[in-house]
Amino acid sequence: MTPDSQSGTTAVNIPFTSWQKLILTLLCCADCMVVLDFSIVNVAVPSIQKALGFTPETIQWLFTGYGIVFGGFLLLGGKLSDLFGRKHIFLGGTALFTFASLLGGFSTTPTMLIAMRCLQGLGAALLTPAALALLMGAFDEGPQRNRALGIWGTVAAAGYSIGVVMGGILTAFFGWRWILFVNVPLGIALFFMVLRLVKEAPLPKQKIKLDILGSVLVTSGLMLLVYALVQASAAGWTSWATWRLFGTSFLLIAGFIVVEMRTEQPLMPLRIFLMPGIAVSNLIITFLSAAMVAMNLILTLYFQQILGYAPLHTGLVFLPHGIMASIAGPWGGKLANRFGPKAVLLAGTLLGTTGLGLLALIQTHDTYWFHVLPATLLISCGVMPAFVTLMILATSGAKPDEHGLVSGILNTTGQLGGAIGLAVMVAVAAGTTAHLKLAGLVNGTDAVLSGYRMALATGAAFLAISFLIGWLGLQRKSGA
Repeated sequence: MTPDSQSGTTAVNIPFTSWQKLILTLLCCADCMVVLDFSIVNVAVPSIQKALGFTPETIQWLFTGYGIVFGGFLLLGGKLSDLFGRKHIFLGGTALFTFASLLGGFSTTPTMLIAMRCLQGLGAALLTPAALALLMGAFDEGPQRNRALGIWGTVAAAGYSIGVVMGGILTAFFGWRWILFVNVPLGIALFFMVLRLVKEAPLPKQKIKLDILGSVLVTSGLMLLVYALVQASAAGWTSWATWRLFGTSFLLIAGFIVVEMRTEQPLMPLRIFLMPGIAVSNLIITFLSAAMVAMNLILTLYFQQILGYAPLHTGLVFLPHGIMASIAGPWGGKLANRFGPKAVLLAGTLLGTTGLGLLALIQTHDTYWFHVLPATLLISCGVMPAFVTLMILATSGAKPDEHGLVSGILNTTGQLGGAIGLAVMVAVAAGTTAHLKLAGLVNGTDAVLSGYRMALATGAAFLAISFLIGWLGLQRKSGA
């Protein structure tokens, strides 16, 4: 039981009904499927690269394509669910995600697989906010809903651990295509169970204008920015073709900002960034996500291409990192209550910077247990509580009816930051490797390893920037 500060009475933790347990299970499975689909691909990257002929520069599109489309249409997906009904949009998103997974498993070219990953991202952008809205509607506000949201968050964190292990098992025993095929029976089961079992009350009529132009502009602008980063590694940073791509991408993003300033119901209201803590939190999560998403891919390549690990072995060595992340995440709120969110954020980003800095020193003959595992555990202990405190800092400056918008923007920024950060770090790795090979300074393996080390060092720099933004940007917030 918990005290009610307004009434002075004691609030009882009402147990979930059988129907609520079933709904929570279904929606958590959907959330887990979306999160899992990012990490499950990680372990299979070298196998996909070999089978379809991906280059080191283009393989990252499997993640950036998914992440940019997911982030670019996430807020639009939330508005669609408010307009057409959460259940209908959830079913549509699930069907699209499942269909894209099926076609992706049959891909015969890099272009086809990247296109299906982008389509998966669109399906995820539709089903994720709809699933969260269905969950909010199934549980009463207060301790019961808070418990449900806590389970939802824990399952999302556990989805990463499940994904890396499943990716290793499926790739090792059935082939990389099954990391996509596995979504098909799960998606079909979710679709028909939600169709049959979930009842949604009619939504009140409301006038909602869809900012489709804003979604298209920001998604295409960021896609072109990633393409420019990829091309810069091959064509050179000073070439006219490279700068033309960068210029066009910035024009598209500038067009997005103009649309958001002028439209009646913008996808991302720019006024929200004037509220205390929100702009700073979004900047921080951009760099945090950039470092973490890219680190996972770089380590996957290091394990398999440098240390010679098999896919199953790679999945298993990621497991402690994922388990520690699941344990450390819930501690973020508790530590913030005791020491303040700013202190937890700064300590977390500092630990993460230290861990990634240690990973940037990896060598060809290093051991996992002594050189890699301690660093990844250190990163999990620091970064996961930092992610939790960012939500606290962001929502502390918003009104209660704006919490959904703020959390949606923060999730969107995290997705986009991860995709862009991955593109930057892959470009750094590829550029470093190409330079060393061309100069003939080291052999091929050492050149590749040097590229990975430089990418990890860039990730450590991203986390250091997060620390500085938090330290300087939150300096005047006494409550932080």
